[in-house]
Amino acid sequence: MINPDKEIDVSGMSCPIPLIRLSQSVSSLGGGKTLKIVGDDPVFERGVRDYCEINRLEIISVSPLVGRTVEIIIKKTE
Repeated sequence: MINPDKEIDVSGMSCPIPLIRLSQSVSSLGGGKTLKIVGDDPVFERGVRDYCEINRLEIISVSPLVGRTVEIIIKKTE
């Protein structure tokens, strides 16, 4: 079990708001730190995966929760 350094919940928000919140949170995160983001938008997981690939962030885990809700833990490598 990973204890993330920061957590954000964007459940109930539609894209692009979750990605904007993710970007803001990652910018304040130090290198090697982890962030947990939880969301339920139908394109949430794909959007976060694409964002991480473009910004060279490591996805540690992706866990489906109840319904469409997904929990993603990201590590800032730099």
